[in-house]
Amino acid sequence: MNQIHAMRVFVRVLETESFRRAAPQLDVSNALVTRAIAMLEAHLRTRLINRTTRNLSLTEAGTRYLEGCRALLEELDHLESMVAHTEGDPAAHCG
Repeated sequence: MNQIHAMRVFVRVLETESFRRAAPQLDVSNALVTRAIAMLEAHLRTRLINRTTRNLSLTEAGTRYLEGCRALLEELDHLESMVAHTEGDPAAHCG
């Protein structure tokens, strides 16, 4: 799983307030959601989400990371949308 996808999983988990509810919205398994969050936390070497059996809450680092993820993913989606809607033959733009 790449980091961009893991960031999307992270954001969706927080939007739905649940690993279990995020999984079908992302069309992935619960295990994949759990692995994505674990991967991000291992990569960043910090806990992002405090988990209990009934509740999720962001750590301070998680709050900062969520804000950054949302901004980055919004910009990425905007960029991809602009490129996808560019008219003309893509081969004509190659040098």
